[in-house]
Amino acid sequence: MPSITNVGGSLTSAIALTLLAWAVRFFRAAAQQRKHGLRAPEDAKQSEKLGRYFCSLSSAALRMLVETDPIPHIIVDVRKPEDVSYSPLPEDLKAAVNIPAEEVEQALSRNAAGWHARAPNTPVPMRDWLLVFVGDNADDMHAAAAGAAIAGFERGAVLQDGLQAFGQAALQQANLRYIGRDGLAAVLGVLGERSTRAEGVRVLDIRRHDERALYGSIPGTVHVPTDQLPAALSMAPREWEAAYRCPKPGFEDWVVMQCRTNRRAAWAAQVAQDAGWPRVLVYRQGVYGWRVHPTVKAYQSYERGEPPPEPEPFQPEPLDAARAKAELGQLGIRVQ
Repeated sequence: MPSITNVGGSLTSAIALTLLAWAVRFFRAAAQQRKHGLRAPEDAKQSEKLGRYFCSLSSAALRMLVETDPIPHIIVDVRKPEDVSYSPLPEDLKAAVNIPAEEVEQALSRNAAGWHARAPNTPVPMRDWLLVFVGDNADDMHAAAAGAAIAGFERGAVLQDGLQAFGQAALQQANLRYIGRDGLAAVLGVLGERSTRAEGVRVLDIRRHDERALYGSIPGTVHVPTDQLPAALSMAPREWEAAYRCPKPGFEDWVVMQCRTNRRAAWAAQVAQDAGWPRVLVYRQGVYGWRVHPTVKAYQSYERGEPPPEPEPFQPEPLDAARAKAELGQLGIRVQ
């Protein structure tokens, strides 16, 4: 009988190598999810304790939040008073209130006196305001966010890498790119009768629900309010689709941020870039400058709880196909 030589090694070795390869792929995938803000199941459970819309912000996003005030927010320094005295906040964050982490839940309780006792010169936050917790210790910031969530404030955020990283981060201008009205109309397929929508481009309308309902929306846009966006970007695709009734943009897609003008959109673009999306654009004119059809109305800025302003009358303006083609060519977006 001829002898048989096993040139591939033992079966045990083959199984071991297969398991090793599987483990490498698993941990690489988990690392990519964390790098780009996608929550693993255990991270999602932890986030539930920190609030439905909990997120973390980079130093650049926090600076832009302070400088441009795109959404109502309050910054809370969760360090102890003696630590604040020893190491004062940077000038950028001087408007922050100091509430130690273990006192945040009580300060945000239903009794406004608790807040006034700790922050007498700062208005009591509304439940839909963004509360950004900053400090030297990640555990303290997360504990503060958890306390806020227990008190009913689910839009909590923490500063990535803490105050030390914020102080060390170089002051730099946001690296944002913009798209105009004609280019946006082209990618949405509303430039003319023969116009077709561009593949791989998602336009997010990040205005509040009341704005979109009262004043209309640009056709083809997806509604993801600004105060939900940072947390939404870390959702798994199935979570996103269940919440917003559309597929989640991929990292290979172009993502356009659109609001009333462009203030919220610029901040949202910075947050998306921080979360790993390389192709992010800001719609320069916003719905205020759309003026293509009367179903999308122009209106002045107003905050939640204020009387909505009357829409501003306007004459519809024509779109420019040549200008759109030139703009998309400069951006590198292909439209058939």
